Amino acid sequence: MTKWRQRLLMIVVSVSAIGIVTMSETTAQAAKITTVKRTAYHANKGNIYTSTALNKVRAKAKTYQNTTLYVTKHATLKQNGKKKVFYYIDSKKVQGWLWRGYLKAGKIAPSVASMNSAMANQFLKQTNKYRAAKGMKPVSLDPNRMALLKQYKVWFKKSGSDYDVDNDAFGVESGKVGLPTDELFSTFAPITSKYDLKSSKNMCQFAIDTFMIIGNRQVDYKGADILQPETSKIGISWFEVNGKTYTMLLTNRYY
Repeated sequence: MTKWRQRLLMIVVSVSAIGIVTMSETTAQAAKITTVKRTAYHANKGNIYTSTALNKVRAKAKTYQNTTLYVTKHATLKQNGKKKVFYYIDSKKVQGWLWRGYLKAGKIAPSVASMNSAMANQFLKQTNKYRAAKGMKPVSLDPNRMALLKQYKVWFKKSGSDYDVDNDAFGVESGKVGLPTDELFSTFAPITSKYDLKSSKNMCQFAIDTFMIIGNRQVDYKGADILQPETSKIGISWFEVNGKTYTMLLTNRYY
């Protein structure tokens, strides 16, 4: 083969390669995209891609598993030689394409942890309403006790068939936030009713019923620590352990 023919062959091969790349990019850009009504979904796995080319990952869906993702577009794309339907996520926190098989319809249910602050404030409001009716001064949420309650994974441990406070671990964590390492009084209860778990309002009411009154519209507990004149600071929290939800109250009645 002459040098001229060799050069010609190289040019043809190069042009063909360029043509293949160009065609691939054109196919990705020409994908049929359908705009749909903005709809809420959630996901806990899968890659979120930056474009219909599916060649660059923007984020992992599990990073946003506690976030509601809003879908605004659909597109049928090829991935590993197979046609799949991808949904375009257009949310404040993340945007991109995710295979529809990873998405579940509906808004993500808020976690107990995310509702804690609102429930604590509502509990405090109701507590002080009851105290005012008894002629008592209002109580306040104590930052130290609230901080201690956030460490429940350290001191709330398996005990027999259920969970209970590990007093030693509880004392250590108490000391870390400037509270006494012993004689710290706490009361907790599991929330088992589906009705009580239905919303933050219901979970808060369960705590009110448990720590202050015997059911709705019944007389106050005379011995409830939170309704004693000497109580001035409290900590209140709700947390999930092994699929069960608990609420716990800390007061400064005894120290």
